[in-house]
Amino acid sequence: MWQVTPITHLRHIHLPGITPFPIAQSIQQNLVSQFLTHKALVSSPSPPSPLPPPPHPTVLTFTPTPVFTTGRREHDTLTPSQISLLKAPLYPLKPQTGKGIKRSKPPEYEPQYAEIEPTLRGGQTTFHGPGQLVVYPVIDLRTSFPQFPKGIGVRCYVHLLESVTIATLGRWWMKGVRTENPGVWEEGGEKKIAALGVHLRRSISSYGVGLNIQTDLRWFERIVACGLVGKGVTSMWAMEEARGFSGEDKFKMERPDLWELHGESYKNAMCPDLVGLQWVEEFAKGLYGVHGKEKVRLQIGALKDGELQLNDHLPR
Repeated sequence: MWQVTPITHLRHIHLPGITPFPIAQSIQQNLVSQFLTHKALVSSPSPPSPLPPPPHPTVLTFTPTPVFTTGRREHDTLTPSQISLLKAPLYPLKPQTGKGIKRSKPPEYEPQYAEIEPTLRGGQTTFHGPGQLVVYPVIDLRTSFPQFPKGIGVRCYVHLLESVTIATLGRWWMKGVRTENPGVWEEGGEKKIAALGVHLRRSISSYGVGLNIQTDLRWFERIVACGLVGKGVTSMWAMEEARGFSGEDKFKMERPDLWELHGESYKNAMCPDLVGLQWVEEFAKGLYGVHGKEKVRLQIGALKDGELQLNDHLPR
């Protein structure tokens, strides 16, 4: 049976800055547990009356510390040499000066190290880290939404995640496409810009999308991204650079408020904070229709003494 439940808003929890991946994963698991606890209560032999309302559908967005995440069937198959490669230091690039970018020589800059974390999602090894937006919707797919009155089937949900990511790229005048392979790709289908992997338990979704914004793409040289041999990886900034930064003038003209807010810097504006807001707005439209943006309730998360504290903010 599909669950017909009045949903008043879509909660957006955003973790600013850089968040250790295990902490974000723990927050996600807590959100999933709230849904599962409510389902267990409703289906119990003697449910309370009146029934408590279900948790609000929630989207968690964040940027993690460098981490390679594995799919649920892959973690135990990594060899010692693969683990050594994934955990090797990555030295930062020198700041761009003139033509081209040169690699730094150790120990001029502090290297970065990636962790390896198992996950419950499907798919193979991928990378998450600074410069990337990670989006984890936690919703009950059996809930009735205006755009999905009978709930959301699994294939429809995957299609929705891809559509929302493509629409978000469109807000930066970029074209993302679907191919026969999972995720979202730049036009031509040779380079992936967003990875996709989900997990469902009793129709409660977890995990979701990793969108490369200004990610250091050298991390992906250590893996066959999502197991697709011969395919590359790109980012929003790399796509923008390839087209000669033609989007900058459009951004200044159409969003002068955001241009000023981000210090009149296109690179500062193209960040996980802003792109995350846009992604959730598009997701809300996918669930509720053209006025879905009005359903979004943004909460900025902060950790204090190991506990997540949320502050309400109005979305831009």
